[in-house]
Amino acid sequence: MERTSTRPREINIESMNEKIINIGHEVEDLYFDHPQQTMADIVDSLHKYDRVVIVLTEGVALENLNYKEKNFLQILKDLCLENKWSMDKIHFVLPNLVQDKSVWPSIEYGGSSSANTDINGNLFLHTQEVKFKADKKLKHTFGHFVVRSTWDRLLVGSHLYSKHKNKTFQTYCKSLVNPAHMLHMDLDMLLHITSCDKKLGKEVLSRVAEFIGQMPIEKTSNQNISTREPDKVFGWVEGPVDNEILGWYNGIFVDVVSEKMINGKTFFPTEKIARPLATKTPFLIMAAPNYIKNLHKLGFQSFGKFWDEAYDYQQGVQRVDSIQSIIDDLARLPMDELQKMYKEMVTILDHNHKTFYELTPEKILTAFSV
Repeated sequence: MERTSTRPREINIESMNEKIINIGHEVEDLYFDHPQQTMADIVDSLHKYDRVVIVLTEGVALENLNYKEKNFLQILKDLCLENKWSMDKIHFVLPNLVQDKSVWPSIEYGGSSSANTDINGNLFLHTQEVKFKADKKLKHTFGHFVVRSTWDRLLVGSHLYSKHKNKTFQTYCKSLVNPAHMLHMDLDMLLHITSCDKKLGKEVLSRVAEFIGQMPIEKTSNQNISTREPDKVFGWVEGPVDNEILGWYNGIFVDVVSEKMINGKTFFPTEKIARPLATKTPFLIMAAPNYIKNLHKLGFQSFGKFWDEAYDYQQGVQRVDSIQSIIDDLARLPMDELQKMYKEMVTILDHNHKTFYELTPEKILTAFSV
C-alpha cells in the first residue's frame, strides 16, 4: 500500500548545510515515477548544499535505476567529476537488505524498511498485528491479489484468467472508467520487455487485452466480492493485511505473489509475502532473483519438494514463464490431490507461520548484517 513517508530515524545529520530529498515510494525497479522533477531537485541541491541525502522507501537495486535510458548512478558520477565534487557528497538511504554497497561510496540501510512496523513503512511485520486464524477449506487452486498494475502482474493475471479462471480467486483493482488507472497499467513496459525476449505476439496481446477488458476484477469465477462502483475501485476496503483479504487465503491452495521489486540484487519483503506466511499458505513468487534464498536466510522454508524452485535464479519474462509452467501443472490436479499435497506441506507451513510471528526487526538486520 502506498503511504506518505516521514524522515527515517536512521539518518544522522553531519552538517547543517545538508539537503534531504525524500523520493519515498515514487520509484520502480528501473526508473523514477517523476524523473524530470527528481533529477532537477538533485542537481539543484548539489549546487546549493554541502551534502545531499537521497532517501528511498522502496528497496530498489540502486545500480539498476535509469534516467532517460542512461544509468542514474553514472549520471551522478559524471556530475561529481565535472564539478570536482567528492562522490560521497551524495548519500543514499534505502531499505534494500542486499544492496551492493560497492556501486557508490556512501550508502546506508534505512528509510521505510521491512524491519519497520510503523504505518509509514511497508507492512511486512505489521501483518503480525492482525488477529487471524488459519482455517483452510480449499475452494480454489490459486489466489492472485493485485492493486497496482505492472507488466509482470498483467502477464500472470491474464494467464490465470484466460486459462484457469474457474480455479482462481483473483482481484485486479483497476477500472476501465478511471482514466488515471488506465494511465498506469504499465502496458508500454509489457510491450517492451516481451518484445526484447521475443515473446510478444498475438496470443499475449489478445490475452492481456481480454483481461484488461474485464476490469475491475474483484471476484471469483462465481462470486462478486465487491459492492463498490467501478470508478471507486482503488484497493481493498479494509487494507492489504486486514481480515478482509486474509480471510480469502483460507480458501486457496497457493498464493501467486507479485512483489514490487523484481529486478537486480534486491531483497525487500513486503505484506505481499507476509500474507501467505501468516495464513499457512504455500506460495509462488514473482520477485527479484534469490528472493526465496533470502527468505531461507530469515529461517523460512519453501516448496522445492513439491515443484521446481529453480525459477528463483531467474528474473523478468523467464521467471514469469517458469511460474506459469508451475501454475499449469498444479491446475491439472483435482482438489482431492491438492488437499493431500497440502497435508504433506503442513510441517513447512506451521514452521513458516511460527517463524514469521517470532521475527523481529533485530533478527532481520542480524540475518543480513546491515
